[in-house]
Amino acid sequence: MTEKIGKNRKLKLLLVDDEKNLLRVVSLNLAKRGFSVDAAVSAEEALKFLSYDCHDCYDVIICDLRLGGMSGIELLSKIKEDDKKRNKNTVFIVITAFGTIKQAVEAIKLGADDFISKPVDINSLVETIDLAMRRKNYQKINNFEIQNDPGLNENNIFKDFIFKSSAMNEILNEVKITSKSPSNVLITGETGTGKEVLAKVIHIFSDRSGEFIPINLSAIPEGLMESELFGFERGAFTGAVSGKKGKFETANGGTLFLDEIADMPLSMQVKLLRVIQDKEFSRIGSNDGIKLNAKIISATNIPLENAVIEKKFREDLFYRINVLHFKIPPLRERKEDIIPLANFFVKKYCAINKKNIGGINDSAINLLKNYTFPGNIRELENIIERAVVVCTSDSIMPVHLPKTLTAETERDAKTKTEAERFQDIDSDSENLDNEININLDGLEMELIKNALEKNNHNQTKTAASLGITRKRLITKIKKYNLFSDK
Repeated sequence: MTEKIGKNRKLKLLLVDDEKNLLRVVSLNLAKRGFSVDAAVSAEEALKFLSYDCHDCYDVIICDLRLGGMSGIELLSKIKEDDKKRNKNTVFIVITAFGTIKQAVEAIKLGADDFISKPVDINSLVETIDLAMRRKNYQKINNFEIQNDPGLNENNIFKDFIFKSSAMNEILNEVKITSKSPSNVLITGETGTGKEVLAKVIHIFSDRSGEFIPINLSAIPEGLMESELFGFERGAFTGAVSGKKGKFETANGGTLFLDEIADMPLSMQVKLLRVIQDKEFSRIGSNDGIKLNAKIISATNIPLENAVIEKKFREDLFYRINVLHFKIPPLRERKEDIIPLANFFVKKYCAINKKNIGGINDSAINLLKNYTFPGNIRELENIIERAVVVCTSDSIMPVHLPKTLTAETERDAKTKTEAERFQDIDSDSENLDNEININLDGLEMELIKNALEKNNHNQTKTAASLGITRKRLITKIKKYNLFSDK
């Protein structure tokens, strides 16, 4: 089960820093917060702790980047090497007095979960530890190590963020580095790729205490959009018998997710631009300004650059919302994610339908792997939900999958066969071309040889009789070795 800070048991931490005063102060403060803390003044001493105790005893290792002797980066590498052997995932948080993005990126690429800068703020460190443990819980789910964990519920936002592909791992690493920034975010990708799920992950990583407020702009009539976004006061218009908060106000302190941003009318785009620029908005019917304190994440499945060119989307608004950009690749471009997602959805819908299905058999797996999924993850989830419902055996088989998967696979196989046939034709044609070229070369050589003999090997006369330049003739003589013995 997932452990919660301050509940069930004390989290055990290993703190590594060569500044003894800092080590003592931070250790004492963490102990007061309910943690069990061991302290080491060097990476070498930390390795002794890890060898004396079992490696798995520590929930989190917190280590300074710069140490006397072995560095924090070197210790991180050793820990991660050991993790691979033990099939573990130790949470590793880096401390640095040189808190640049470059160093943070290096540490994160090597497997660090997060970083904090000196001077160390205990509240920030505790929040970082909390967040890192939640990420560890997410990775357990991602690796399907949790079967009946209470953490696997609607409150666990990472439950749908399943991947194995390097493309999605790169996106997650960028999220780790940038999510705490207040900068606006744009998420793009085809329908069904999981843009809202990624937006929720960014919200969680941002450490914002407020809510995640989503709004689908394509589902709101133009006449109601302003009141939905900004709210209204009592009596602001006919039927406004009481005031109402808008999405911006509700999202203050949290994150506002503007889905299908490309569908926002131009008239509303102007108002949104003003709010983003001024960091302030007002309810309809009020002159009182309300400060904006929400992270804004927008999403769309169409290229906004094209919408800007076509004058359907304001260029100035585009640059305002597109400070940080995450493009989610379609499922067909990250096929290694298909089966982990499918397995997850099997477990999800088995729980909902109270069924006990062991998994997906090999034939069905091959069908899923070879399907292009035009509807992406949303289509995959729909396919698996249906399969779970109709399945009466202990595993999902091809018969439980839609015929479209079988049809596409057969069509691909036929196309491949025809392609191979054309390849054979191309190969034959290439051989024929080679033969023709050889024959043409032979004819050309005979023609030049005869012309040289007729003209007594006089190159000027021979070139004139052939209708080519003397320089060209000399090149051909060299090519076919037609030099005179005279």
